[in-house]
Amino acid sequence: MWSKIKDIPFNKARIIAASIVAVVGIVLTLLAFFNVNGLPNEVATISGNTKPTVLLQKTTDEFEHNDEKYRQYLDIKVLTGTHAGKTFQVTNDYLASQLNTEDYKVGQRVLVSFDGAKPGLVSPKRDWVLVLALTIMCVILVMVVGKKSFLIMISMILNMVLFYFFVVFDVAENSTKVVPIYSLAVLVLSLLSLALVQGIHKKMWLTWFATIIGVFTSFLICWGVMQLTHESGIRYEAVDFATQNPKTLFLAQALIGVLGAVMDEATDIISSLSELIEHQPTISLKQLWQSGRTIGQEIMGPLINVLVLIFMAEALPMTILLIRDLNTINYTFEFALSIGILQSLISAIGIVLTVPIATGFSLLLRKGKVVESGVVK
Repeated sequence: MWSKIKDIPFNKARIIAASIVAVVGIVLTLLAFFNVNGLPNEVATISGNTKPTVLLQKTTDEFEHNDEKYRQYLDIKVLTGTHAGKTFQVTNDYLASQLNTEDYKVGQRVLVSFDGAKPGLVSPKRDWVLVLALTIMCVILVMVVGKKSFLIMISMILNMVLFYFFVVFDVAENSTKVVPIYSLAVLVLSLLSLALVQGIHKKMWLTWFATIIGVFTSFLICWGVMQLTHESGIRYEAVDFATQNPKTLFLAQALIGVLGAVMDEATDIISSLSELIEHQPTISLKQLWQSGRTIGQEIMGPLINVLVLIFMAEALPMTILLIRDLNTINYTFEFALSIGILQSLISAIGIVLTVPIATGFSLLLRKGKVVESGVVK
C-alpha cells in the first residue's frame, strides 16, 4: 500500500492546482459562514447567555435509560429580515443525549423563525460545514487524480442534478412508474459518468454495457426471487421516512444501490485487461480469461465488505436503540437490518456476476485473432 502511495506523482502542476482549489474553497467557506441572504429562515448569532444553564429534570424510563433536560437562556442578535439588528432573549430546552435537540454555544450562527414578534430557534447554520467538507474532498481529489479530477467533479454535479429531476419525475407520477424511471436513471447516470471520466471510445462502451448487464441481471434475479417467495419476510414498513408505497422505494433503492459497485468493478476489470492486452498483444484467450477472474476475485471481497460496512454504519444507531429498549434480536433484525442486508445481497449478486460479464466484454478489446498458443493471426 505504501509503495503505491509513494509512486503517486505529486508534481508541481497538481500542487498548484490543489492550492488554487484550497484557496477558492476557503473563500467560499468563509462566504457561506458569513452569508445571511437567500436562506429559508432569518439568521441570527448567539451573542451571550442571559443567565446560566439550569437543569430542569432528570428522567429514567422503564428500561433504566437516564437522561437530563436543560434550559438555556440566550441572547440572540438577528442579522436579516425586518428584525435585523435587534436583540432578543430566548430559551432553549435540550436533552443531554441531544438526540433531536441542540446545545447552542455563544458565537454560533443559527436559523430563527418569528411567530409574531417572538423569535424561535430552528437549527444551527451549517451550510459552511458542507462547503468546507467539499473543499477538502476536492483538494485531495486534485492531488491524487490530477487533471481528471475536474471531470469527476463535473460528473458528480451533473449526476446530482439529473438524479434530482428523476426524483421529481417519480413524485409527479405518484410512484406509479418507479422501475421504468429509475431504470432510465441507471442508464443515463452510468453513461454520463463513464463518458466524462473515461472519454467516448470502445473501452468506455464495453464498460457501460458490462455495467448495465450486471445491474439489471442482479435486479431481475432479485425480482424473480421476490415473486417466487411472495415477498415473505420482507418488512417494507422498515423503510425510513416512507412517504409513498415502501415497496416501490425498495425497488428504486435496489436499482440505484447496485449501480455504483458494479460500475466500479466493471471499470477496474476492463481497464486492467485493456492494459494487459496493450503490453501483451499475443496473450491467449485462456490467459485473458484467467486474468479477468483473478482481478475479479481480488476486487469482489473488498467491494462486498465495503457495502456491508456502509450498511452496518447506517443501521447502527437504530440497532443500538432497539437493543437498548430490550427488543429481541429477531425483532431488531426485522426492523433495523433486514432491508439493508437484502440490498447488500442484491449488490453482492451484481458484483459476482460482473466478473465474467466484464471479462467477456474485455475479449473484444483484442486486436486480431488470438489462438490458444498465443500466436496472433
